[in-house]
Amino acid sequence: MPETLPASLALSAGQCRAARALLGWSAAELAQKARVTAEWLERFERGGEAVDDFDPSEAERVLRALEEGGVELLAPGQASSGGGAGLRIRQQGGYIPTDRLSSANDG
Repeated sequence: MPETLPASLALSAGQCRAARALLGWSAAELAQKARVTAEWLERFERGGEAVDDFDPSEAERVLRALEEGGVELLAPGQASSGGGAGLRIRQQGGYIPTDRLSSANDG
């Protein structure tokens, strides 16, 4: 049986790998934070979980762990230069846009 993910899943295997890289997390770290097995995460990141085995709550926990780590997922067409699905690191508190930098807010 081919391994596929439900179309409704908001996190792709590629986004998951890229998000881990942005956060500097190993697969083992993400698996622990998301409360999934390392084996499950490895199959997911290779492109799918067998449909018979697929548990949406596991994928949801992975997604939430990445979001809690600071990753923001971008849906296709959502504010991005390329228009495709992607991700970015969420701005942290204390961020000052370059047009508002001045000696008054220089730390």
